[in-house]
Amino acid sequence: MAQDDIHKDIELFMGLPEEDRELLTKHATTRTFKKNTILMTAGDQADSLYVILSGHVRIYLDDPQGREITLRTLSPGAAFGELAMLSEGARAANVATLEKCQLSVISKDGFMKCLDQNPRIALTIIQLLIQRIREMTDDISTLALLDVYGRVAKVLTREATECDGKLMTQPLTQQAIANMVGSSREMVSRILKDLRTGGYISLAEKRIILEKPLPAGW
Repeated sequence: MAQDDIHKDIELFMGLPEEDRELLTKHATTRTFKKNTILMTAGDQADSLYVILSGHVRIYLDDPQGREITLRTLSPGAAFGELAMLSEGARAANVATLEKCQLSVISKDGFMKCLDQNPRIALTIIQLLIQRIREMTDDISTLALLDVYGRVAKVLTREATECDGKLMTQPLTQQAIANMVGSSREMVSRILKDLRTGGYISLAEKRIILEKPLPAGW
């Protein structure tokens, strides 16, 4: 992919003229990060926007006791860090790589210049913010109203995408799922074992394959 095209398929910049993408690229640096690299920490001041070119990252919260809950995982094409820059506030959550990732890191100065010249980006950000609020509302509803199995089933369904004709997740550990649903790894392990026994899921290189629709209850 040509250097001036790296932002062409990014949701946040979809539809921008080539010259505007070139402006972004002038203020961007393409960097590669190892697995489990912490990219930002809650409370940090916002000085960059990150765009995922390859790999996956997770957004999570933790507490002084080391407990964590994963809010969302992001895939190639997603951007993060833009809201804190616009609000002049601190980062609201932690972000870490789940695997080796290549990211485009765009400086705050470059992003604000592009935003000033392209009000359409502001509209896209508003739309993304609305989408995130809906996702947050759905997540809160899931935690409040569903039992542990229901939360696990929802995570598996949400994280699964089609690959080679099958629905499968990215590599997920039992602890990662437990962090997403607010439960123990042991409980998640029992649920996954029962789903495998029932032929609902299978495993391949740490990916979970959905072989058939998951049951309504456990």
